[in-house]
Amino acid sequence: MIVFRKIVFIFVIFAGSINATETKIIELHKNKSLDQLVLDSENESTTNQENENLLIEDTNIEENQEEVIIIDDTNNIDATNTNNEDTQNTNNEIIKIENEQTIFDLDKNIFNQHLESITNIKSKTLYNEFIKILSVSEIKDIENNNEKIYHIIKKLYEMGEIGKSYNLIKSLDKKSILNEKYLNYFYLIELNYLFSTFKLDEVCELTKFLSEESINLPFYLLEKSDIFCLSLEKKYSEAKLLNSLLLETEKTTDKNFQKLINYMTLNSSNDNNFQTLTKIESKNLIFLYSAMLRINELPLGKDFIDIDPKNLSIPVILSNSTKMGIRIKAANRAFFSDSLSIDSISALYQSVDFNSSQFSNPEETIVSLKNNNELKMAFYFQLANMQIFPDERLKIVLDYWNFAKKFGLEKIAYAITNNIIKTIAPTPENIKYAMEITFAHISNENYEEALKWINLYEETNTADERVEYAKFLIDLKEIDSLETIINYLTVNYNDLMNSENKKTHETIDILVSFFESETNTQSNYKYYNLIDERKMPSYFLIKDINYNVEIKNDLEVFILSLISISNLSWTELHPEHLILVLNAYNLYDQGLLIKPIILEILNELEIL
Repeated sequence: MIVFRKIVFIFVIFAGSINATETKIIELHKNKSLDQLVLDSENESTTNQENENLLIEDTNIEENQEEVIIIDDTNNIDATNTNNEDTQNTNNEIIKIENEQTIFDLDKNIFNQHLESITNIKSKTLYNEFIKILSVSEIKDIENNNEKIYHIIKKLYEMGEIGKSYNLIKSLDKKSILNEKYLNYFYLIELNYLFSTFKLDEVCELTKFLSEESINLPFYLLEKSDIFCLSLEKKYSEAKLLNSLLLETEKTTDKNFQKLINYMTLNSSNDNNFQTLTKIESKNLIFLYSAMLRINELPLGKDFIDIDPKNLSIPVILSNSTKMGIRIKAANRAFFSDSLSIDSISALYQSVDFNSSQFSNPEETIVSLKNNNELKMAFYFQLANMQIFPDERLKIVLDYWNFAKKFGLEKIAYAITNNIIKTIAPTPENIKYAMEITFAHISNENYEEALKWINLYEETNTADERVEYAKFLIDLKEIDSLETIINYLTVNYNDLMNSENKKTHETIDILVSFFESETNTQSNYKYYNLIDERKMPSYFLIKDINYNVEIKNDLEVFILSLISISNLSWTELHPEHLILVLNAYNLYDQGLLIKPIILEILNELEIL
């Protein structure tokens, strides 16, 4: 193994290097730059996570206090003449507190065999719950839980939750990590987290420490980080020497790294012909590449958001040298993952440079943009805001919504035109657009405004199923109860069962039966296929789920059910499998997840 030199980090030089590459600030939205809006969104997300952690800690404190009070009450039963019923309730609460499980209480076989099976969770509800379970607030008995800790952190990292995996690692006493393989893996994640968040001073400090400790990281990440830090310090001769040693050692040359380090050491800052990286084969190096591209103001390609949209969308958005279509694609994905605000989307859309000729001939412009739907989204947005007359503005907005719906981007189109539609009064002149505007208001949670348009529409129109559907959506948002869904499915059962989609028939029938509705579901079913091609989980996995449901083992019910649906959407499940999973999650945490799961199923069926 090659021994790389000990880095003496020169902060002044590094700081100068950073300052030399600062992004130009453009005032776009409420006196804030796009960069600041995006960073505000990111900081808000971080703050929410911190608040969530504090809430968990506070809840734990309250639970502990409650336990003490309960125990005190129990000890004084005779003195206070508490009745038997109260005593029984108190004892039940104590048992519930004592039996509360954490991820570390799971059977060892689940960690060793099953956790790896969870690769792609398509349900947002289950994904968030799983991450919550993995993100334990405190790890105790590290020495005896090395293997479980490793599997938890590895799973978080593989799922793109690099920040949460990093926070868990930082909470550990690394001296208690007995396995060298685990320790090296944790340092790999630490380094990649710092690259992903562009904390380059900390990258170089950690690189120096790891070099001194003779830590080995896969993919020669430590050696490449060392060379990168030398280049940041403008110590090009040393960087070239270490790079030549790397080339001799690496079995397969990392062409992407060589392309980037050559750019840096040859001082090719005036080379405008740099082609962005392609065929990035290792996710473990992509954060290094992104940092090298960003520090040199070079473009990040589509591969970055395809490989890791959760962590690399923000760097792509902030990269002025990246193609605008790719930046908007990254922004749209970040919005749907709740990591970017609509204000940031608005600022980015507004920054696209269209000329007066394009606005003079909007139809031709739309055609000329061809399949670049990202730029079309920005163009429609700017065009709508340019209209002086309300009627013209409304026409563009309606066209905008129709276009966005074709590509599943209507939520963005509704949100980004929210300020426009708030200025449109519900008048008889606009009544023919009432329902379109109603659904936009519902999407933006402007329920009072939506009801005004519904009332206007009902005054001059006969019964319309869209009106009932809009009222259902409002009730669904405002009333935190399953009754709204049950009533809707019951009332509309026959209409829903007239769908030509076989999966809709099956799923609606399952949901109505699950809710134990009095609706007569024993009608003459239309079935054309006697054999169902959809697979079921293994016999033993089904048996294990049913057993844990029977003994009310919450956490194992959740994990085993999640394993059974890995890589599958709700509508891809075999009907009997769906029944199994619904019953399992109806038990978990007293059915807390059932309502959002049902909503996800109805969304997949395009009923919502």
